[in-house]
Amino acid sequence: MKFTSLSQTGGYNLPPCHIVNLCGFHILFDCPLDLSALTIFSPISTSLYEKLDEQTSSVPSSISLDTPLVGPTQETKKLLDRTNLIPAEPYYKTVERLHLWNVSLIDVVLISSPMGMLGLPFLTCTEGFSAKIYATEATARLSQFMMEDLVAMHMEFKQFYGPEETSFLQLFKWEELEALPPALKDIVVGKDGTELGSWMPLYS
Repeated sequence: MKFTSLSQTGGYNLPPCHIVNLCGFHILFDCPLDLSALTIFSPISTSLYEKLDEQTSSVPSSISLDTPLVGPTQETKKLLDRTNLIPAEPYYKTVERLHLWNVSLIDVVLISSPMGMLGLPFLTCTEGFSAKIYATEATARLSQFMMEDLVAMHMEFKQFYGPEETSFLQLFKWEELEALPPALKDIVVGKDGTELGSWMPLYS
């Protein structure tokens, strides 16, 4: 028996994903999406930015602009720095090593939780996929609700940016990727630079 981990767990936003080779029989345990990767896209609503601008403009004039801010204002500024976020229709990050795997070798997919099912549409539309999928009825129903919410959220982005907006992968050139802050660069390309291929447009 051979046990292969396809992703490091990222908590609730990215459940673990594994493949077990049992006597030549390949079993995939869960197929999640890395929803934590959506934090690099700029929110549609600007109300939070307006609130931030009000907070920063209310700083007393006696305080130098070079003086580091402390407390909640500082944390908000770090999270909502527009220059570090991608103003475009979001792409979605699949399991980092699953796109490198020959899916025709997978015999069975076992889904253990609703979060572990969000990436399944990407897997099933891959050429050569023919595995049987097993999940409890409760998991399947909850996953359906979560996928519908994800699609509804994505439609808001699509309506806001419009059909003429270029895709996420076309926005970036390598020199732009190199200029990203390290934390965001790790999310986009991964620490070894191999995860760029795991970004996908949302399933319909």
